[in-house]
Amino acid sequence: MIADVLSRDFIIEQLRSLQTQLAKDSAGREGGGPGAEDVGGSDYVLASEVLAQTIAKEEAAPSGPGGFDLQLSDRRGDQAEPIENTSFMSSDPVVSIVQSALEFYFDHPENKSKDKASAEPPLQSSRRTPPKTPPVTSRALLKRKRVQGLSKRRIFDAFSISDPGWVSSLVAMGIRKLQSPHPFNRDPAPATCMADRCRVIIVGDWGSGIPRAQKTARAMRVHVDDCLKNGIECHVVHLGDVYYSGWDYEYRERFLRYWPVNSGEENKVGSWSLNGNHDMYSGGHAFFGTLLADPRFRRQNRSSFFRLFTSHWQLLGLDTAWDDNGLKDPQASWVESMVAENPQRTMLLTHHQLYSAYENDPDVGQVMRQKLADVLEGRKIEAAIWGHEHRCVLHAPYGGVKYGRLVGHGGVPVYMTHGADDHYPTPATYEDRRYISSGLERWAYMGFAVLDLDGAKLDIRYIDENGRLDKTETLA
Repeated sequence: MIADVLSRDFIIEQLRSLQTQLAKDSAGREGGGPGAEDVGGSDYVLASEVLAQTIAKEEAAPSGPGGFDLQLSDRRGDQAEPIENTSFMSSDPVVSIVQSALEFYFDHPENKSKDKASAEPPLQSSRRTPPKTPPVTSRALLKRKRVQGLSKRRIFDAFSISDPGWVSSLVAMGIRKLQSPHPFNRDPAPATCMADRCRVIIVGDWGSGIPRAQKTARAMRVHVDDCLKNGIECHVVHLGDVYYSGWDYEYRERFLRYWPVNSGEENKVGSWSLNGNHDMYSGGHAFFGTLLADPRFRRQNRSSFFRLFTSHWQLLGLDTAWDDNGLKDPQASWVESMVAENPQRTMLLTHHQLYSAYENDPDVGQVMRQKLADVLEGRKIEAAIWGHEHRCVLHAPYGGVKYGRLVGHGGVPVYMTHGADDHYPTPATYEDRRYISSGLERWAYMGFAVLDLDGAKLDIRYIDENGRLDKTETLA
């Protein structure tokens, strides 16, 4: 990822420029840059209108992650950078499409302009210290220069794309795909019976491809190798979100390239992925057509919901993103039938939250809770693990679920804004509140969960990007 594209100020600047270009393109230009050759005049008209609406919304209220503001300053009066200047992962689909289009343009080999980004430098290390990994990214646009003599640390000069027509065609294509989503597969993947002694590794919101996400994957791989060495059945599950908007190149370069199950191991290790909101920002076309087409994910049978089970547990993976923050039919009735027909204890795996300790939006998880009301109110869901919020949080029994766990800290850089002794909002009981210092910024650790099933016993280890064990628990 490129630092400039992770800055909200830069993106607003480009949104305005692209809207002007799209207004010109709507007069009838055809074609565009690589990957958008079939874009037509009607696509430009639609994109121009949508982008104007998006600019108005973004200028009114930032669409980046909320709840990650740091109130820190040093002796000189410099303040910690707002998260929107350092790690702007927008929740607006059109803003995300623009970010995808810009990075595609900056990195494409056919881009002959000077609009290029630096390569990711090798990690710096010495004999005594481990490699130093940038908190977000070390990549930046080569043409852009920092303005001198200003107090704010990340002020840059203005930047104009050399070929705005290329980028506008990509944006028009992305918006067309957003508004014409891939058909939902109403059939679940064939149920997979696992050995009573097995391992399931779970990571959420991992698909950024940045160096720290790569570290997370390498730490996960250690636990895959342990299974292969000792003859333990192993499955790896992604809870969804490939950034910025789930384009084909993003799955290939940021997800499949670093996935901790190697090509050719599909018969030895199971790979599974849920659908996230960022996966659907391009209509889910590459989620179903690129990610699930990879041989490592063949067991999923190009379906976005699935069942893994042992004699004692069943893990039901659900798609909460095709209908954003919802539950596309017939998944609710499928969950009810799986619970009614099978004696195992049930764990739900979702991208979106059933509830949240930190997000005060009453709509969070509302549709899911309503559609699953019978099984939740009947205390038939033992556990649920979800992502979406970029944190690691354990909850007390709540909402009909005994064990509610947030594991959404796999690959998105966010600040740690809570002190170790700060009060936990209901129903949270634990959060990994350690942080990595970088100047005034305090970056939360990334990580994942390792579930070791052995008969009725289920041990969970929460492990960070460096492979360090953070917390353990047993669901007995």
